[in-house]
Amino acid sequence: ATNYMQLNKGKLEGINKDMAVASPNGVVGIVVSVSNNFSWVMSLINKETRISARIKKNGQIGTISWEGGSYRYISLKDIPTHVRIARGDTIVTSGYSHEFPQGEVIGVINDFDIKSGEHFYTINVRLAVDFNSLDHVYVIRNLLKEEQTKLEETVKQ
Repeated sequence: ATNYMQLNKGKLEGINKDMAVASPNGVVGIVVSVSNNFSWVMSLINKETRISARIKKNGQIGTISWEGGSYRYISLKDIPTHVRIARGDTIVTSGYSHEFPQGEVIGVINDFDIKSGEHFYTINVRLAVDFNSLDHVYVIRNLLKEEQTKLEETVKQ
């Protein structure tokens, strides 16, 4: 349930905590710790990971989180039942989580349902990244993260 990975690059290569990690196929995770030569990454398939996501076709915002089980699937939460969704809809990063640029692919809707009395879908997303065969990744620095964080703090009470 606590899935992390180690990268063989660290501070000496310019990697810092809170940087985004992606593969050519999609989002992988977030750097949580760094030494001179290594980085520790909390992957999407970690129960602590929460990333703001968007349904690409209609812009609806939700949160992705992994609840255990298969390493190929993740949950998308907070999408109201009046929103039209379909299997195969692409899920991308919203840009609201400062680590990730907007539009990075997370996966596609695999299936969904509405539990009795609920106002939000239960959505199962097939991840774009196969964590079982992951090899090379990119580490992404949000050049505007510091400015975004400072601005956000000015409105928090």
